[in-house]
Amino acid sequence: MKLAIIGGNGAIGSTTAFLTAQKGIYDEIKLLGRKTNVLKNHAMDMEHALMPFSKTVVSFAEYEDISDCQVIFIAVGAPERKVESREEYLKDNIRVMDEVLENSCYFNKDAVILTATNPIDVFNYYLYKKLKRDRMKMLGFSANDSLRLRWAVAEKFNIDFNKIEAYCIGEHGEDQVPLMNCVKYDGKKFDVEDETKSEIKNILVDWFLKFQNLDAKRTSGWTSSVTASEVLEAIACDSGKIIECSVPLEGELGFRDVSLGMMVKLGKEGAKEIIVPELNDGEKSAINKAAAKIKQQITHLNI
Repeated sequence: MKLAIIGGNGAIGSTTAFLTAQKGIYDEIKLLGRKTNVLKNHAMDMEHALMPFSKTVVSFAEYEDISDCQVIFIAVGAPERKVESREEYLKDNIRVMDEVLENSCYFNKDAVILTATNPIDVFNYYLYKKLKRDRMKMLGFSANDSLRLRWAVAEKFNIDFNKIEAYCIGEHGEDQVPLMNCVKYDGKKFDVEDETKSEIKNILVDWFLKFQNLDAKRTSGWTSSVTASEVLEAIACDSGKIIECSVPLEGELGFRDVSLGMMVKLGKEGAKEIIVPELNDGEKSAINKAAAKIKQQITHLNI
């Protein structure tokens, strides 16, 4: 199985390439992007770094080389800057995405596509409409939200992160919806009081503000590489693992004409199944708000 990473020179693209290659689950990972010298540098460096533990080949590629790739990971984007909301990246990234759209549509018509370009839900839906591809093959990368929810729960209760099961749905952004009533610890339901739920949500909001205020001009490349490689592994291994991804909806939770983060069972064809959770009134209100926001952003695009 072969993977193409568009934006392989950037923080998320390069770190995801290396971490995924370490697992040896893809025969080849092809790096594409605008900075040819950086892409070739990564490919040459990773060739040696991977020798002790993986047979995966990491190579420099052009768009015409991706026709035999079963999975495409889009990690391109305008340079990072300090923003109040991921929505601000819409104008920055639309031209970049149109370039990707034109080339990926021409050279590969059947791959599973995982998009990590912000705002992820908007661009995943944009690509879905433009490519006219099976919606189950169009995934937006939003797994970081669920990982950070697990981290916040672990921080609040001082418990083992690796024993926590928790998911966010909705927008990859400020209007994400933590499913606090679905949290499990060591396989058992973990009850969280309403007041504590608010504290956990505040931990997540505060983290993003602190991260942005650093104004470091870089994205969360290390975290994203961990969760993106998990998604890519679940696809390659046809594992059926449940991971949060943004998917175009056709009636799930009553929504259409929008892409939202959902709990998704993953396999070699993308989403095997979209899992629809039972929501309380507060969660329903929150996801309605998220859907309305994303739909409003979509209206700015020529679809």
